[in-house]
Amino acid sequence: MMRFNSQPIDRASVVNLRKDDTAVEEIKRSASARFLLIHKKRVLVHSEGKAAVFWFGHETLQSLVPEFEQSAIYIGPASGHTYEAFAVDVSSLLSETNVPSGSQWQNGRDLMLSSADDNDVTIAGLAICMCNWHETALFDGRTGKATKPVEGGMKRQVVGGSSKLYPRTDPVAIGLITSPDGERCLLGRGQKHPEGMYTCLAGFVDQCESVEAAFQREAMEEAGVTLAHVELATSQPWPIGRAGSCELMIGCHAVAASDEVKVNPSELQDARWFSRQEVRMMLDRTHPEGKLVPGQFAIAHHLIRRFADSKSLKVGQSARLRCLPGPAFAGMLGVVAGIMLMKLRSKL
Repeated sequence: MMRFNSQPIDRASVVNLRKDDTAVEEIKRSASARFLLIHKKRVLVHSEGKAAVFWFGHETLQSLVPEFEQSAIYIGPASGHTYEAFAVDVSSLLSETNVPSGSQWQNGRDLMLSSADDNDVTIAGLAICMCNWHETALFDGRTGKATKPVEGGMKRQVVGGSSKLYPRTDPVAIGLITSPDGERCLLGRGQKHPEGMYTCLAGFVDQCESVEAAFQREAMEEAGVTLAHVELATSQPWPIGRAGSCELMIGCHAVAASDEVKVNPSELQDARWFSRQEVRMMLDRTHPEGKLVPGQFAIAHHLIRRFADSKSLKVGQSARLRCLPGPAFAGMLGVVAGIMLMKLRSKL
């Protein structure tokens, strides 16, 4: 169960509607409108029963936060157009203790780890990262002028001007490295990882750098490993990124050119090769030394499990891991191109 990968919002159907302020206002006041509250990067959830986000109707929320409409962000039609989702940052509008009985504030990571429905987790993640972005984009970085929300709050525009700011997404290359003989994989321990936790190497993609090149660089910087082969595998949105913005985790599979590992202590506590049998025990949390890997909410888990479930692979074999069929590979390139285009537009 990889979190944040469900698609509960029909974004394409409202791409033009967002530009109609009157239409957005009508939706905001309609009976189908549902509002999710965000308070200092936390989301309001039910505190009793099954884990779930706490939705408000327009009238109910207006009685609690009369001025909420100015902060409402139109997320879009959700769950087969059964309701219209909005996010509202009430950090400056509502005391964190003044919430309905049976509700509480929860951060995105805790909600992700809970039993909440995937759609709830995805919408909450989007709401949190959009509210974070609005908080950091109150002024235009080029002119210093104030900005205002436009297109339902999914963009911002310079007040009195036409320049627009777009929500930030940071691409991250993350990958599973196998040994030249295909029998082991390389996992590392970060400086802040929980005790015994080993995971895939990862790092942000630099400007004018491909995902494959970024992962090659990160492997060398963190573990002194030279890669002979890199392939794109899959991706995962990560709206609860460490930098406070939304990250896009772009998964890779790679083959090392040799067994040599030289850990950079400023990047990692440790990095080492693990046999397929060890990895299986880490996945099952039965490793005799208490070593483990991330849970199935994270892309790293799925990259590691794919290795554990695969057969031996060697560099140059026709059986080399093929992660993406043609259409999927084209789709991945489209995602990366979209990120670059978004950043380019924000500079125009």
